[in-house]
Amino acid sequence: METYEKYCNDDIFKVLNAINEMWSDYYSCCHGKYHALFVADTVEYILSSLFYDLRTVELGKIAGLLHDIGCIVGRRNHARMSAAFATVHLDVSLFLPDERNIVVQAIEDHSAGNNISSVIGAALLIADKIDTSKKRRLPIGPTHIFYDEVSVEPIIDDVEINISNNIITINYVTNDAFSINKDQHPYNLIFKAAQYLRCTCCLEINGNEVYKFI
Repeated sequence: METYEKYCNDDIFKVLNAINEMWSDYYSCCHGKYHALFVADTVEYILSSLFYDLRTVELGKIAGLLHDIGCIVGRRNHARMSAAFATVHLDVSLFLPDERNIVVQAIEDHSAGNNISSVIGAALLIADKIDTSKKRRLPIGPTHIFYDEVSVEPIIDDVEINISNNIITINYVTNDAFSINKDQHPYNLIFKAAQYLRCTCCLEINGNEVYKFI
């Protein structure tokens, strides 16, 4: 993970921490350091569990770390801005051209998921969209949480992901009444990404299966 470590540094963390400070009055969900590291580690878990090679795993972690960094200039079109940041800052001496292109494209597509074109992009979509627990809440901001498009009222205490035999199981842990609409953001994107990875996706609430799609 030598290349990843070059980007997982204080300079990047300063930008990520500044994102939360700038936007906490408007968005109550973290797009800074906590979220970036959660996504990077979850991408690593997904790709490792599916037995992709170490370089693919490392590139996925880099995409996870940088995927929201464009929020430093605003939330609108942040995926495109994050991709632009990656284009400039991914040192050409550390990446093959195809590697840089894959990372940048995955970052650019992570918000809408309109063009999944790599296992890195698929893993990034899943890792980003499942981060909906109260751990992601900022200390100040409006009471609604997680998504601009959908106000999610129940408090999700934790999100657990487990992968075995090409089955991706995502378990939402909550004491509140909570339901899942498989056609609604973000679940439709999670299923789409799992399908790209040729995996069955199983959604659970407190360990009880709600949806299972092949």
